[in-house]
Amino acid sequence: MKETREDPLPAGAVRERLLEKALELFTAKGYAATSVREIVEAAGVSKPVLYYWFGSKEGIYLELMNSLQDTFAALLVQLTAERGGVRERLTTVCCGIFDSFLEHLSVVRLIYAIYFGPPQGAPPFPHEELFNRMVEIIGDIVHDGIAGGELRPVAEADATWAVVACLNATMEEQLCHNPPRVGRDGLIRTLNLIIDGLSHGR
Repeated sequence: MKETREDPLPAGAVRERLLEKALELFTAKGYAATSVREIVEAAGVSKPVLYYWFGSKEGIYLELMNSLQDTFAALLVQLTAERGGVRERLTTVCCGIFDSFLEHLSVVRLIYAIYFGPPQGAPPFPHEELFNRMVEIIGDIVHDGIAGGELRPVAEADATWAVVACLNATMEEQLCHNPPRVGRDGLIRTLNLIIDGLSHGR
């Protein structure tokens, strides 16, 4: 039996190591196939340490999800505070979301595996809430652009989904291909094509 290693690390560092190792195992093996024993062995701690910080395997999973959701929600607030024209605002929002996606790619991989893959018995989590908020924010910018005359009077929903599709496809490319065939620069170029098509030629 593998002996756990109780390092004299600060409490916060132990907590973060548990999260890191749990994420690695959930992504590599799947949530259902990962045991508490494997998580604590990988982190070099005992089971009571995991139970102290998270209560259970479900608790550590939910902490990973909640942490990312809180980070992303705060980012959206920050991005929507930026002012400027439609092109500037859409570029700021889409690039900000893309950059955060890349920064948290390991957690995003787990989310995609659980949301789109076979059932793994993971606790329910409202993954779609942030996506819906992203769509709403882009829709608001499109609405402002049409109302202010920067964009042609097209169907707002169609224009919104054109931008969302551009962003989503670029983000998913980072998950599906190594190396990705399109990145941040490609996102900006494609976004500009969409905005050009929606604009009055300016």
